[in-house]
Amino acid sequence: MSSYSTRKVVSYGLLGGLIGALVMGAIAYMMPIPNTGGAPFFVAAAMLMGTGSMAWVAGWILRLVTGLIVGGIFGVVVVKFSKLQLKTTGRALVLGILAGFVVWVVFFIPVMAMLMPAMMSMGALVGGSLVAHLIFGLVLGGVMSVATPKFGSYKCPTCGKTFSSEAELMEHSKKHM
Repeated sequence: MSSYSTRKVVSYGLLGGLIGALVMGAIAYMMPIPNTGGAPFFVAAAMLMGTGSMAWVAGWILRLVTGLIVGGIFGVVVVKFSKLQLKTTGRALVLGILAGFVVWVVFFIPVMAMLMPAMMSMGALVGGSLVAHLIFGLVLGGVMSVATPKFGSYKCPTCGKTFSSEAELMEHSKKHM
């Protein structure tokens, strides 16, 4: 059982989502949308939503809010489903990448198809967006694994010290007897 509260893990998910959104936003500048003055997808989407001169601000707000939402959901999922707990860094990274892929399939592709259907035929843009989402997931999983080093660990009820396995906790518990 985790020694961290749901609130703390979700907070780390929010942090990971925010950092991931910032990294992904920077990557998006390498894939400007044609005829937008070099705007990345999220700014171009805001332009199409009619935000006018505030498109850059609105686009970044959309990017960051989406990252926070995805990070928060990721935090809830990994704490509520014991089979998904982040017991190792590798597991956190794989689950983060999987989350990035799911967001790409469930959210990004439908939004892109709806707002900019002509872009769906641009293989480099679609492929680049997949890579960006996988990197987002990698950052999310990485932040979660660093920020929650004891998540999924075993905590001594007597002294509060944590261990990575039940066997280590049992060996430690003998010292209290």
